[in-house]
Amino acid sequence: MSEFNELEAIKAQKEYCQESGAPHFAPASGNCWNCRKNIYTAHKRTYNPGTQFEKEHTTGITVKKASEQLVTGCPHCNRSYCD
Repeated sequence: MSEFNELEAIKAQKEYCQESGAPHFAPASGNCWNCRKNIYTAHKRTYNPGTQFEKEHTTGITVKKASEQLVTGCPHCNRSYCD
């Protein structure tokens, strides 16, 4: 259950907030209002392409994470939702 699935993650975060009594900070649609990317979708970045230091980094919130933790910001642009 650690895969990326937009609809399942939205549902999981809503259920997590209801069950724990936590406030629901994440956008209902999953789309960040700052960078416009969906927080529950994987986005890959490559740093130092074409060099020996090339690294790939993936950001996003998995279904598992959405069901276990309160989402308080965007994993892609780091915008806080609880300011």
